[in-house]
Amino acid sequence: MDSSPAVQFAVTVVAAVVIGVPLATLLAPPDPYTQLFTLGLLLVVAVPVGYYLSYRGGYESLSVRFDR
Repeated sequence: MDSSPAVQFAVTVVAAVVIGVPLATLLAPPDPYTQLFTLGLLLVVAVPVGYYLSYRGGYESLSVRFDR
């Protein structure tokens, strides 16, 4: 990616939420409290993963690993 790390971070977190919310809706019970809990858990996981991928060289290491 040629974008700045801030743009990469935002795109990564938004993509994780866009993919994760429908999956959580399908996998979790239809209880609103459980749905909010899974959304909170998704955000707690997506933000550090996005930070690692964007600011700590995660995307570069993945591109080196998969360009073999």
